[in-house]
Amino acid sequence: MARSRPHFWMSTRNFLLAACLIFGVVATASPASATGALPPVQGTAATAGATIVGEQWLTQRTLQLTVATDAFTAPVPVEVKFPTGYDASATRHWPVTYYLAGTTHDQTTFRTAYYGEGLTASYPSIVVSPRGDSGYWSDWFNNSTGGPPEYETFVTQQLVPLIDANFRTIPDRAHRMVMGESMGGYGTAMFGARHPDEFAAVASLSGASDSNWPAGATVLSASPTLQGAPPDSIYGPLSTEAVRWHGHNPTDLAENLAGVDVQIFTGNGVLGTAEGETATDGGGCSLESGIIRPESVSLHNTLLALGIPHGWHDLPWGCHSPTLFEYEIAQAIQRFDTVLADPPAPPATFDYRSIEPAFSVWGWSVNADPNRALEFLDLHDVSASGLTVTGSGTTSITTPPLFNGKDTVTVTIDGTAATVRPDKAGRIRFAVNLGPADQQQQYNAGNVTDFRTSVVTFS
Repeated sequence: MARSRPHFWMSTRNFLLAACLIFGVVATASPASATGALPPVQGTAATAGATIVGEQWLTQRTLQLTVATDAFTAPVPVEVKFPTGYDASATRHWPVTYYLAGTTHDQTTFRTAYYGEGLTASYPSIVVSPRGDSGYWSDWFNNSTGGPPEYETFVTQQLVPLIDANFRTIPDRAHRMVMGESMGGYGTAMFGARHPDEFAAVASLSGASDSNWPAGATVLSASPTLQGAPPDSIYGPLSTEAVRWHGHNPTDLAENLAGVDVQIFTGNGVLGTAEGETATDGGGCSLESGIIRPESVSLHNTLLALGIPHGWHDLPWGCHSPTLFEYEIAQAIQRFDTVLADPPAPPATFDYRSIEPAFSVWGWSVNADPNRALEFLDLHDVSASGLTVTGSGTTSITTPPLFNGKDTVTVTIDGTAATVRPDKAGRIRFAVNLGPADQQQQYNAGNVTDFRTSVVTFS
């Protein structure tokens, strides 16, 4: 007998029209009230601004945490699904897989809509499912006031160390993965691109992976209304804050994914009756064919052009439905099993681009000119022997501890050499002059950016 499942998928048009109807439900569930001074659960460790203030067992394998964090205005629920056999050994440690849900879904979706416990019965990993509301897994711009909500900060800077501190995990990149469907596929690819040193593998499951696609951008723009917020609360209006959109868009950041095991799944909008889809899933066919597949193809083609290996799963069936997502999850888990058997090593050389005024990646810390308008800074061919930097203004860079045991290092920038003393950890810090700091925000109509490139070598 076929298992009944919730049918809550809709076309883009219906999705937007339903916003005000859904809002009454979603707003009740979304963080909205001030966080009280709740005590931590006894025996748990608080880390990085996040504290476990509640625990509830939902099944024999699934524990719901309530986490207090300044990333939200109220404590938020997170489901932690333990692998079969977790209790059999008090000394065994496990990989961790993060699952990011789609728009208006929550931390329960993986377990209840996609039969997550059955799919992971033999999967040797803890699975963590935070709540994402309709936030596109991003820290919100909120008309320049900033967060909360801060979904990206919560997951990548708070939840990851919190889980590692309180459960028997293998707390390293090689044993940490992330996957998600729809909006969660966007978040998955974005996390992989913005934090390639944090996740060894990512799987975008029918993900909205290129916000340059106009129809997808329309959905992203409207999504905050499902939480009672104004449109464009996430990144700001595309007409005036396009750089924020590009700075989070997985396709714009595709070069950052080199060294990450990337899997991209998409259906084609044809109802897969042989695979278990029914007429009630038909509302998601136009969404899959009209937005999801074109955006997935765009990310795929961009990775191909960059020469970045990845898995491309262009299915000959599939509407935006739980049946499709359950199939894609099962395939992604199989791939993650393979990755865990032979995790990718940190790259000896990497490229990375970011719009953030300050960022760290692969042990390198970068601070852009504080007088610079918001724009991309590009690092290329970064290695122990040097790097190439493209941007504007004076950029300060601190290396990882590459120079232990050395009294001095010669840093040559565009042919001019200087002697630098490493600190006690073996790091050096230097500044790269990329000309005057641009005063006009990148991508805005009529604005001018003047990027310069400098070559840096170490000896």
